[in-house]
Amino acid sequence: MSGLFGTLNNATKGLNVQQSALQTTSHNISNANTEGYSRQKVTMVADNPYTLGGIGQVGTGVRIASIDRIVDPYVNNQLRNENSSLEMYSQKSDVLGQLEGIFNEPSTTGLNNNLSEVFSSWTYLGSNPELATAKTMVAQNSETFTDTLHHMSNQIDNLHEGTVQDIEKNVLDFNSKVAQLDSLNNQIFNVTSQGQAPNDLLDQQDKLLKELTGIAGVEANYDKFNRLSITVGGQSVLTEDSIAELSVGTDPIDGQLSIGGKTIAITSGNIKGSQEALTEIDTKKQELNDLAFTFATAVNNIHSDGGTGADFFELGTEDGNYAASIQVRQEILNDVSTINAGKNLDKVVSGDGTRAQAIASMQNTKLDYSGNQAGMTYDKDTMTLSIINSTKGSTVSGAYNDSVTQMGIVKQQSDNMVDSQGSLVSLLEARRDSVSGVSINEEVTNTITYQTAFEANARIISVVSEMLDTLINRTGV
Repeated sequence: MSGLFGTLNNATKGLNVQQSALQTTSHNISNANTEGYSRQKVTMVADNPYTLGGIGQVGTGVRIASIDRIVDPYVNNQLRNENSSLEMYSQKSDVLGQLEGIFNEPSTTGLNNNLSEVFSSWTYLGSNPELATAKTMVAQNSETFTDTLHHMSNQIDNLHEGTVQDIEKNVLDFNSKVAQLDSLNNQIFNVTSQGQAPNDLLDQQDKLLKELTGIAGVEANYDKFNRLSITVGGQSVLTEDSIAELSVGTDPIDGQLSIGGKTIAITSGNIKGSQEALTEIDTKKQELNDLAFTFATAVNNIHSDGGTGADFFELGTEDGNYAASIQVRQEILNDVSTINAGKNLDKVVSGDGTRAQAIASMQNTKLDYSGNQAGMTYDKDTMTLSIINSTKGSTVSGAYNDSVTQMGIVKQQSDNMVDSQGSLVSLLEARRDSVSGVSINEEVTNTITYQTAFEANARIISVVSEMLDTLINRTGV
């Protein structure tokens, strides 16, 4: 089409295109603070020209080639992976922080202080074997020690259970987000198959995928329709035509996960952080049980003269949960005079506190904390304990302090990784925002540009209208 009507057609196209560009700019500004939103840009191209004989090709205006979503897939993928690692370290650090709070060391109310008071009371009894209050101190301080062990054991069990529940909750959230992604896959396919770009749907897809990788590390792939496929530990969770669920295995106490009955290994994310924290919790619980078993066995050996007399402690369990069940024998709590302070168990010798002093000296004795009672030998003559491999032994306080120190090191490592990973994620988010984020200044500039072009096209329409009025109404006879 040439002439005035061709010009009118060009201006009309210009109006429509600039109006669409303004609408896209408005959409960007409206979503400037929307999490996960990627700015959109209108790509304009010259419309197909037509050929005018003797002159050549004549332009027919402008058209919109596409409305593009401005993203860097590489940065987005890197951000998801690093954020997944950040969630893992953050969760692990959080749980280990709670574990440190249970041990509460160093403090005046912690187990280490209780141990010192127990040994001090045995030392006092060794110097004052006939003093009833000295035996009462031994019984009461020992009971305080066992109460502290019970409390710590129960708190560790509660933390373990709470961490497993966190895993179970995260599994439910994971499956819910996979279902949402499956629904988005269908919507994206319907739009893409019609040759259109589902920009906002793709933003939702990216946001959900980031949240999903925060729960558990996944591998993501896209088909030509931008539908998402997800695998976890080599097992498919989401494909173009199927969906599977992540589930806690038959032994949830270990945090084992499976897909379709096949056990999988989680490599990162919140769930992985919980699993690693569970391992540390189990280690500390075992070390606490070993300490309770070894300490009670050692005291009992000396107090009972190798089993000849009555024990001082009752371990009270056969399932290995000694920290939760250890207690001072009820007969001793009822009558502290039954505490053996002297060497002779059958006939108490006045002023003899050698057995009590032998137990007090155990504070500096190296013992085996592997839970193997057979590795400990008792000498009745000297009332002393020894272990087969003394180079691997440790004092009671030393063993406990080693356990606390190792836990502190693991916690510090997790904290350092959180700081390091957090800085990396912040850097990647800044890179993503520099590409996909909405700049208000840029959008305002675009608004003025499109407004000016819109007004110019409107002016052309007005001019053509006046020219047509002159041609039609003011010419002729």
